[in-house]
Amino acid sequence: MREYIVFVSKEHYNPLGIVRTLGEAGIKPVVVIVEGDLKFVGQSKYVKEKYYVKSPEEGIKLIIEKYARMDEKSFILTGDDVTVMTLDKHYNELKDFFYFYNAGETGRIIHYMNKDNMIEVVQKYGLNVAKTWKVKVGEIPEDIEYPIMTKAINSFGDEWKDIVYICHNDEELKTAYGKMKSKEILVQRYVDKIDEVSFDGFSVDHGKQTVILTEVYQEYCIPDKYSPYWDVRNNTDLETTGKIKKIIEEIGLEGIFEFEFMVDKDRKLWFLEINFRNTALGYSTTAAGMPQVTLWCDAMEKKTIPSDVIKTIPSGLKAMAECFDYDARVKTGKISREEWLKQYDLCQCKLYRGHDDDEPFYIFMEYKQNKMNHG
Repeated sequence: MREYIVFVSKEHYNPLGIVRTLGEAGIKPVVVIVEGDLKFVGQSKYVKEKYYVKSPEEGIKLIIEKYARMDEKSFILTGDDVTVMTLDKHYNELKDFFYFYNAGETGRIIHYMNKDNMIEVVQKYGLNVAKTWKVKVGEIPEDIEYPIMTKAINSFGDEWKDIVYICHNDEELKTAYGKMKSKEILVQRYVDKIDEVSFDGFSVDHGKQTVILTEVYQEYCIPDKYSPYWDVRNNTDLETTGKIKKIIEEIGLEGIFEFEFMVDKDRKLWFLEINFRNTALGYSTTAAGMPQVTLWCDAMEKKTIPSDVIKTIPSGLKAMAECFDYDARVKTGKISREEWLKQYDLCQCKLYRGHDDDEPFYIFMEYKQNKMNHG
């Protein structure tokens, strides 16, 4: 019997969106979760079976032992870089038994997750990348141009989100260096963004067939972070889409992906990163009537993307990571609680509270409250 396995290294609304997309399509997935102090993805009503493991490697071992069958391939779906890397390392062991995000050989996705290699391939096809230096922590490039943003070389590990600093001079950069544990990082010319946009889609046939389902814009801008409230639209930027498709084909990707860009005051796009997986906004494709998780699964099995996959998204479709959006706007006084509640009620895609799947939301809220009380 074919299984749909959601492999999770960290509890987050991203894999919860995968579970809900499958569940709303009548598919009850198995979830394999690296155990942490928060447990809420496995508590979704759509989960058929759940297993907690001590490490991603233990998770892969369990998946192979329980679900590797010669007669029918099962699916492994992931929403974080650690599990994508783990699958990529075990490509040869998995490829005959499972459909999973891959680029045709062991280690190829990991190669392109490295920011140096990622930047090289996107520049080859004409995407704009701000001037970037790879430095040892403590080193200041002679030709540095302020303001700059510090970034991790790879989008995984314990520190990668915690070393993002915007610096306007040497002293600020030295102070930022003093807070880092990493040995090497990227220093990138800071783009004064007015927006961010992401292109979400999927590919089969090792990138020879690719579709972009949505363009997603921020409803408000946070200088050094992404906004947790978005406007979801149909893909209309065909020039950027054409470049993305060429990049995906060169990588040879079979999987769900997201390209992220900053938008400057002239509406010029500046490349941020590629995510080789379902992302935080993956569930918005489900709300938009084009659930990328189930569409990718069907396309992998049939080895083709249907010509009628694109649907018209109703104007005004919003997505909200409501727990973080409340903190970002209400608690900081940017918006009143009453105004926020109006937007929350109208939002068609909430990333924590499901349409009829509330238990994970309440578990997360209790966990968040406990963290605040003890933090």
